[in-house]
Formats: sequence, structure tokens, C-alpha cells
Amino acid sequence: MSLSENLQNLRKIKNMSQEELAEKLNVSRQAVSKWESGNGYPETEKIISICEIFDCSMDELVKGKISDDIKSEKNNYDQVITKTTKGISIAIAIILLSTAIMQTILGLAPDKNAEEQYSLFGVIAVLIGVCIAVPMFIINNTKLNDFKKKNPLIANLYSESELDEGKSKYTKYTAIGISIILMGVVVMMLLLGLKIFREDSCLPVAILMYFITIGASTIVYSDKMKDKFDIEKYNKENTDEYKKSETQIGKVCGVIMLITTIIFLIWGFTLNMWNINWIVFPIGGILCGIVGIILKKDTMQ
Repeated sequence: MSLSENLQNLRKIKNMSQEELAEKLNVSRQAVSKWESGNGYPETEKIISICEIFDCSMDELVKGKISDDIKSEKNNYDQVITKTTKGISIAIAIILLSTAIMQTILGLAPDKNAEEQYSLFGVIAVLIGVCIAVPMFIINNTKLNDFKKKNPLIANLYSESELDEGKSKYTKYTAIGISIILMGVVVMMLLLGLKIFREDSCLPVAILMYFITIGASTIVYSDKMKDKFDIEKYNKENTDEYKKSETQIGKVCGVIMLITTIIFLIWGFTLNMWNINWIVFPIGGILCGIVGIILKKDTMQ
């Protein structure tokens, strides 16, 4: 595909007129028209400016094939990213919800003697949640990775207005998710202060976990949906260097979460501290996040 065709298709992607492009490049509309009709060729300086405007490489612009079926390509990308993001967010919500249910079951125990029996049902609830969530993680990550293999590099599919609107929308969702979690903390503190439940009851923590379930899954969903509009990041994530760091992160986080689960079970069955041992999971998640930040830092620069 020639530069003239690629330039036309890039303008369609950005919903940009010839006049708007000409203004950005400080040339006449007739010059842009000549480039797109193949009757003229931009200077090297202008080619570099075009690449910066449309967020593409010189090879993509001059030698590449930028699809003219923009609507189809955009819809396909949108559908895959949105669907897998929802699946991953729901899987996270299921794990957190199962932990909240475990705390609720423990809180419903009539006395200390009954807690051991109730804790068994709580552990079963957590394991059921894990058994449902893990396949969801695998299925959605596989779909996402398959799409990335078939589409390792894509042009910027969104106009500036779409980018601004998308990022603004999901930034608000992130703020809402954080507010929900903080609200849960306030509710838990009120319940503890008002002494509605007995002092050793797990129900205040259970109520907090329900808020965390909603808030955390909202934050994860909004963060990933915000990344959907960052095409530059998507393209970087498909480089060999980034994939190697992802493999390392996956291995380290797998070990962290395995150790976390072992600690959770040992702590619960040996010390019968099911009312507090759930905290190992958020700690494990935080450690995974720290590992990801450290290993990705150099890759994304």
C-alpha cells in the first residue's frame, strides 16, 4: 500500500479533514490533496510530522498497510478489549466476593465453639470462588493474547475527542471505585464504634469486603478500559522485550499467590484465625503490583 492510501486512511481514523491536516503541517490543502492522489510527495520533514500527528512509524506510513476498513478494525479491537476486561474484572470480583462470604459465614457463628465448623463452610466458599475465577482468568487472558498475536501493531483508531472522552470517563469510574472502598471503611468503623455486633464478630469486616469487592473490581475495569485508548502502550506491550518481562512477572506472581494461599490455609487451620487471615490475599496482590511496576519500569521507557 502506498503513502497516499495510508495517509487517506489515517485521516479517516482520526476523523480529520484535509484542511485540518494541512493546518497542522503548515501547508496548503492542495498539497495534502496532491499527496493523497499520488501526484506529489511530502518532504522528509513533513513525513516525520505526519508520523507524529498520527502516532505511527515512518515504515508504517511509507511501506506499511494501514487498513482502510477502519470501522471493522475499530469495532473488533473494541469488542475484544471490552469483553476480556469485563471477564477479568468479574473474576477478581468473584474471588473478593467469596472472601466476603467466608467472613459473613464466620460472623454468623453463634459462639466460639461453632466457629470451627462454620470456618469449614467459609473455606469451601473461597475455594469455589477460586475454582470459578481461575478458568475465567485463563480464558480471557488467552483470548487477549491471541488477539495481540494476530494484531501486534495497530494504528491509532481513535480521534482526539474519543481519546479525551474515554480517558475522562474511566478516570471518573476509578474515583468512584476508590470512594466505594473508603465508604466501606467508614461503615465498618461506625459498626465497630456503635458495637452493633459482638467485639470478635467478623461481620463488620465482611461488610467492608463487600464494599471492596465492588470498588476494587470497578477500579480494575476502569483502569484497563482507560488503557484501551492508549494505542502506543498497546503496541509497546507487543514487543519481545515487554513479553519477556510479562513472563517474568507471571512466574513471580504465580509463586507469590501460591505462597499466599498456603499461608491462608495453614494460618486458618492451625491457629483458627479465619477472621483475620484473609488479609494475606490483598497483601499478595500488592506484592504482585510492586513486582509488576519494578519489572515494567525499564520496558515501558
